[in-house]
Amino acid sequence: TEEQPKRDKHLARIRNSIQTLTGILNDFLSLGKIEEGKIHPIYEQVDTRLLAEKICAEMRTISKTGQEIRHFHEGLSNISSDPAFLRQIITNLVSNAIKYSPENSQITVVTGTNGPGFYLKVQDQGIGISDEDQKKLFERFYRASNTAGIQGTGLGLHIVKRYLEMLGGSISVSSSPGKGSEFTVHI
Repeated sequence: TEEQPKRDKHLARIRNSIQTLTGILNDFLSLGKIEEGKIHPIYEQVDTRLLAEKICAEMRTISKTGQEIRHFHEGLSNISSDPAFLRQIITNLVSNAIKYSPENSQITVVTGTNGPGFYLKVQDQGIGISDEDQKKLFERFYRASNTAGIQGTGLGLHIVKRYLEMLGGSISVSSSPGKGSEFTVHI
């Protein structure tokens, strides 16, 4: 019983490593399917408020100590879109906000509709991104210059952009080093 804290610590490391490897594998599989043209959007009615709430709840389990993930929804909830694509987009952006933000920080996720369109904003208080890095941010395997020591493949934002292109959407970023980032998606 006195060894239990050490076991718990090792189990936490193992879980974290498994999540990291699973994420990397999923990114490579997604990218491969996209590039081979094997993936196409399957449109159905999606409750975007509920989807974002579920994803934020899941992300809270992997957030850093003291990080608070807040979700707000504006307008109606239902749109016609591909729920798997939307899940991947929201999950990736919130996961990045967690990864690049410090402990005891706030991450704000805003979803909403404007007519038939959908928008998503993910704002963090993280390390931020320089103007120079923002120019290449959505390229395959590109990682910002200030991300040394933070795990990642440089595929996540590229995959998000590719899914958005298939949905007829767009993504933009507003950021500066040390002041956090805000990613905005429009579909």
